[in-house]
Amino acid sequence: MKSKQPESYRELFRGNFFLGDFFGEAKCRYGHETRLFNIGRGHFVACDSCRTYIFVGSNLMSCWREENKDIWQRNSDSVEGYEFIE
Repeated sequence: MKSKQPESYRELFRGNFFLGDFFGEAKCRYGHETRLFNIGRGHFVACDSCRTYIFVGSNLMSCWREENKDIWQRNSDSVEGYEFIE
């Protein structure tokens, strides 16, 4: 079954992020390298060049279970001062 196409090309973007068909495709529209990280069971993608980050889902990957509060705090600190794109 094919996923529903967005009504407009604009819906594929949120801020500087191209969302793609699933959270793993989220990338910077300007071609900057992005990184995926967890804070608790929440998954985020950040663009350090644009100093922005976006929430892409929760409990989609089990890797957060292998992490601890210290890792989540470092991840949170790594985007301090960045713009959160809703």
